[in-house]
Amino acid sequence: MLTINNLQKSFGQHEVLKGVELKIEKGEILGFVGGNGAGKTTTLNCITGLIEEDCGKVMINNVPKSQSIEYKRQFYFIPDTIHVFPNIAAYDWIQFVLKLYEKTDDAKLQSFINIFGMEKNINKPMGTYSYGMLHKVALITAFTISPPILIMDEPLNGLDPLAVIAFKNCMQGYVANGGTVFFSTHLLDVAEKICQSISFLKDGKIVLHERVENLLIEGSLESIFMEKQANER
Repeated sequence: MLTINNLQKSFGQHEVLKGVELKIEKGEILGFVGGNGAGKTTTLNCITGLIEEDCGKVMINNVPKSQSIEYKRQFYFIPDTIHVFPNIAAYDWIQFVLKLYEKTDDAKLQSFINIFGMEKNINKPMGTYSYGMLHKVALITAFTISPPILIMDEPLNGLDPLAVIAFKNCMQGYVANGGTVFFSTHLLDVAEKICQSISFLKDGKIVLHERVENLLIEGSLESIFMEKQANER
């Protein structure tokens, strides 16, 4: 379970997050949506420790962010932009990350390599990879680790259709085994199909948090999003 209380963050005089409040239950897939500049990436970066919030409290499974090592083992984060060591083979990188999480399961790793069609490229230097291939490596790592929570910023960017299908199937299996997913996306039709809940972020504040099944009574997520964007101006 992920809980966020009164999360605030400013850059200079620009107030980006204005008291974000959010709770994600175990086994939930929550889509985090909002327009450009709403504060989605800043929220994820605060949660994952890439930047420090000015105010607020974040906990995962009752482990506070202040307990750095134990807290970070509660999640795996896939950012929108993936930075790599270009001369290191993806397989070696994944093995290194698995050790940080104290995970070793070669059979499980190989199964995800196969699922994402990376058998022929997994031992090549990551500097030779396309943007989509780097995302596949990140997803292979995430599902092999299988931490309590996966946090992802636009995880479908750069993926080909087969990889998108693989991602959806792996995520459903991960959640069925007790995992929790929190990801930002601008693909409302995708969020509508695979998320249980949606949070709309507008100008640094959550303006709507609801189960997808309840929202769809009123219309599509696209129509609701457009209405929220207009109403909150």
